[in-house]
Amino acid sequence: MCCSCSVRGWLLFFTILQLIGGMSFIVTPWKYYRSSENDLDERLSPVRWTIFTAGVVSIILGITGLHGARKKNKNFLIMYSVGSCLRCFGLWFLAYYLPPQLPNVMKAWYAEYIPLQTNGRDLVEGLTSLQTIGECCGLVNGYEDWVTHVPSSCKCYPLRLDSCVLTKYGYVYKQPCLDLVVKIYMDMNIVRNICIFYVVITAIEMLLALVMTCRIQKASSAEVTMALTYRNATNMEMATTPQAPPMLPATQAPPMLPATQAPPMLSSTQAHLHASSYYPPPPPYQYDGKN
Repeated sequence: MCCSCSVRGWLLFFTILQLIGGMSFIVTPWKYYRSSENDLDERLSPVRWTIFTAGVVSIILGITGLHGARKKNKNFLIMYSVGSCLRCFGLWFLAYYLPPQLPNVMKAWYAEYIPLQTNGRDLVEGLTSLQTIGECCGLVNGYEDWVTHVPSSCKCYPLRLDSCVLTKYGYVYKQPCLDLVVKIYMDMNIVRNICIFYVVITAIEMLLALVMTCRIQKASSAEVTMALTYRNATNMEMATTPQAPPMLPATQAPPMLPATQAPPMLSSTQAHLHASSYYPPPPPYQYDGKN
């Protein structure tokens, strides 16, 4: 019993997390993955719809699993298990579809911080260190992201013509730092590992739902078996026990006179009529002429 409660509690916990994750999947693409460039926005449209669809599916599955776990409904748990299996295949698809789209996603993500000297003040300190270490400049468009104030961390030193470009501010690194960030993400397979993590969580949820379904099925089968056993035992006991004649209900039983009450007395005429109904009268007298 305690083990069953533990399975139910874990399933409720994971389904609530799934609902929260589905809501974030719905909100994130439309809040962050938008760009002012028409071409980039058009390329990101399939990514947004894919992530949005994954969020809607997660919410529907989360509601189904939550209802099945709370009410111990076998049908809802089976639906949740099948949906979780299909969700695993969808996450495997995302693991191979999203990484190539990562540069466009991150470009749209950081586009709102440009120009850096006015909108990206929160990023200046970290970006300055990244420009020095990674030998890059700016985020998306190179040194142009700084507009008129190009920091000294963008200056090429020592001078390498293959990685530097001449501007009115002198030689600066021509590679945007966003390319370096994307490369780090791609090398670490962060997006793919996140999708694999969700696959493992979904598999655990599916396993919990299946275990709970099996236990509900066993409990219902045990109840049916006990009911049949009790009914068979009752029938055998009734067959072997002598039964008394059925008692008439109070409305059908003949009225009983009290012991102190005598039966009513009939009048002489009523008594004669009452007796004649039982004893027929003698035949009439006939005279034969002898006497």
